[in-house]
This record gives sequence, C-alpha cells and structure tokens, in this order.
Amino acid sequence: MKKIIIITIIIISISSIYAQEVKVAQGKLTVDGCFWGLYCYTKDATTINSFARKNVFLGMTANINNWASLRLYFDIANTTGKPLYDAYAMIKPNSKLSFVIGQFKLPLGVEVLTKPQNLELIEYSLIGRDPMRTPKGTRDIGIQGAYTHRLFDFTVAAVNGDGRNVLQDGDNYKSFAGRFIAKPLPQKLIFAGINTYLGKYTPNTTYDRIGLELNVVLNQIIFKTEFLSTKDGTLKGSGYYVQAGYNWKKIQPIFRYSAFKYENSDNLNEFVIGLNFRPLSDNVKLMLNYKHEKLNSSLNQNGVLAQLQLAF
Repeated sequence: MKKIIIITIIIISISSIYAQEVKVAQGKLTVDGCFWGLYCYTKDATTINSFARKNVFLGMTANINNWASLRLYFDIANTTGKPLYDAYAMIKPNSKLSFVIGQFKLPLGVEVLTKPQNLELIEYSLIGRDPMRTPKGTRDIGIQGAYTHRLFDFTVAAVNGDGRNVLQDGDNYKSFAGRFIAKPLPQKLIFAGINTYLGKYTPNTTYDRIGLELNVVLNQIIFKTEFLSTKDGTLKGSGYYVQAGYNWKKIQPIFRYSAFKYENSDNLNEFVIGLNFRPLSDNVKLMLNYKHEKLNSSLNQNGVLAQLQLAF
C-alpha cells in the first residue's frame, strides 16, 4: 500500500506541474485535490481546543477513451492505515448508461454524494454520520449501474457490505443500495428522490435504511433537506435535517438543523450556523461554524470550528 501511495503521489505531482493533465493511451489523466486545515473548540463534559490536519485528498481520473475510465482517490493524511477511498473502473456504453466496479461511494442521498470540496458546512448532519447513515461507512466494494435521463436518474449497487478497504467479503451475504431522483426542471439544480440501503450480515442481522431527499438551488438560494429511517436488527430510528443558505457575492451564510432518535432513547439534535468566505468559489474557501448539539438528555456540546479549504 505504501508503494502504491508513493507512486500515486509521484504521478500526481508530475501531472500537476504539466497543467494537471497527462496523456494516458488515447485519453488523458486529470488530477484533483482538496486540503482541509481545521481549528476546533468544543465544550461539553470536557474541552477540546486544537488545530488539526483534517484531510488531504488527492485523486486522479484516467479517461482511457470516451467510454472507459479509471478513478483513484486517496486521503494521504490518513493515519488509520486505510487511505484509499475510491478505486473503480467505469464503463459508459452511451451518455445515459454507466457501470462501475471496484470501491466507490454508495448512492445514498444528496449530502453523502456531494463532493467534499462542495460541502457548505464543516461537519455532516446527524443523519449523514455513521452508523446512522450506513453501518459500515458510505463506501464499499462491489458493482453499480446507473441510468441518467433528462427528467430522472436511477442508480443501483450490489456490494459486500463490509465498508471500504476490506478486500474480501466476510460472509456470504450482499448488501444493496439504490437511488431514484426526479428532475422536473432539468436546467435547474432542483430534484427530489428516494434512496435505500439493505444490508445483511447473518441470517438474523440486517441493517436497513430508507431516505427521502429534496435539493433546490434557485438563483442565489440554497435549500436541501433529507429524512432517514433506520432499522438495525430490531432497533428502529429516524431523523432528518433542514439546511438553507444564500450566495451573496463571495459570502455564503448557511444554517442547518438536524435531529435523530432511536426508539426508547434520547432525542439528539443539532443546529449549526455557518459563514463561508469564497474568494475563488470552492477552490479557496474559509469556513466558520458555530454549533450547539444535544448529546443526550443531560449533556450539550457547544463548539466553534474554523476551516481553510484549498481545492483544485
């Protein structure tokens, strides 16, 4: 794995020098990256006051020809020994149909599928975090098919269900994920959809998710909301978030409220107020968030987070 990372960094460095693009057979290699430097001050039962090197994502896409491509995506700042996020081949027989095989992000809602550099807030909502969103993470190894129409998109995936960087399935069962979105105004970023995750690990251990989503970007207004229903074995839960923002020149104020509750447990909720300064859109972005989160019936957390993002 270390050799792979070193080789990848060398290729990315060379390609970055030469206008972020080099030839691959008859196609080209494009490079993208995202750096996050974070400051975090939170206070609940304890206090955290720390600078952090959050993530350093580097990716490359080899477009071999007009119907075949390869994607690799790493977090080179990862300290857990699992830096690889994406490693998949894509085949596109035509402009509407595509197939992916390898390790990829599951089709589980607008927040999960938003590129890291395009997120408006520093942390995911309560329902966007694991294990609420998925029991083993939002990336997995398997195969996926997608069909894109002017008025709708449909995606379905079959995966091992063990999460990313687990090279062999630990059982004989497969997990499935799917998403359908309707796009009534194809020229606008307005869509509504439903997504699901069906996971099975033993005959008596299942993890099911059903999500609803709505995304509206209209002129300078940003609005998105999702609802999630979960079932882990016999334990049921549900939650949602509502997020609204406005693009005013290089300034982007954002507000989000999210909540989640397992049956017979405390209701968790969080509100976040954010302000982004975007001198070069999402390529250079300074993010400031204040959050108040209810951790349980007797403990709240207040925090201030600041993050510098550089992306290309």
